[in-house]
Amino acid sequence: MEPVRKTFDSEHEFPFFLAYKDTKTPNHELPDHLHDWYEIVYVYQGKGTFFIDQQLFQAEQGDIIIIPGNTIHRAVPAAENLITSTAIFFSPVLLQRSVFWDWASFLRLFHEARVKKNYRYHLDERDCVQLEDYLDQLRDEQQKEKVDQKQAIALLLQLVLVFLNRHCLNKEMTVRGSTAIGPTWINETLDYIEQRLEGELELTELAKQAAVSTAHFSRVFKELIGMNVTEYITTKRMIRAKNLLATTQENIALIAEKCGYNSMPHFYRTFKRMTGRTPSEYRNSSEH
Repeated sequence: MEPVRKTFDSEHEFPFFLAYKDTKTPNHELPDHLHDWYEIVYVYQGKGTFFIDQQLFQAEQGDIIIIPGNTIHRAVPAAENLITSTAIFFSPVLLQRSVFWDWASFLRLFHEARVKKNYRYHLDERDCVQLEDYLDQLRDEQQKEKVDQKQAIALLLQLVLVFLNRHCLNKEMTVRGSTAIGPTWINETLDYIEQRLEGELELTELAKQAAVSTAHFSRVFKELIGMNVTEYITTKRMIRAKNLLATTQENIALIAEKCGYNSMPHFYRTFKRMTGRTPSEYRNSSEH
């Protein structure tokens, strides 16, 4: 099963959404999915597991989960201790309206999370109280029709992002990093795949690297990651392709090769099936 691409633009005229103090059971969580919007999850209570990009994280009270746009992720609440959390979803376009500062600075924590592949941070009790107050104000603005409602939400979002940058960036005492979940070979396999997306990646070779049987590899990978290894590799390759198309002017054939596709028709078919657009159409839309 391929990851679900969640879209917000058709649902929300204003590029912001708050899922406030939501408690979900394992049966009601989305499967592996991704979306263009950025996401912040704050955990009030409970414990659970997050699969983000290519790592597994355990989350508990006081944790902040940072999910950049177009990142495969999935939450797996613990059945006996359900997570209650608030999630902020927003498009970076909300930050691009002022000429008095570099709007990208608001996203510094997302950039660090992606570079360091650490998507989990922790706040102390005092900082949790402050963040919860900001989240309460965002909910109040979202629920009620007030004068300058959109402006207030945009300003509160900026305040939350500055607050998290100050309390999470470059503070080793507050960063917890990933927690090993499942066998060691799972995370080693995810790293191996990430580093070799341009080459051949066969189930038998991956199982051999992990020193387990192919049947055991397939079962545990699907159980922990939520999709089979072929689906995972294809999705990772498409994410790389989209990034290269949006940020470089490299020839599409070269991009296909860098993503492990020797056949251009195969690359085009896969890209169109997973994104709804051809590579050229995607590149053109990213330029506007």
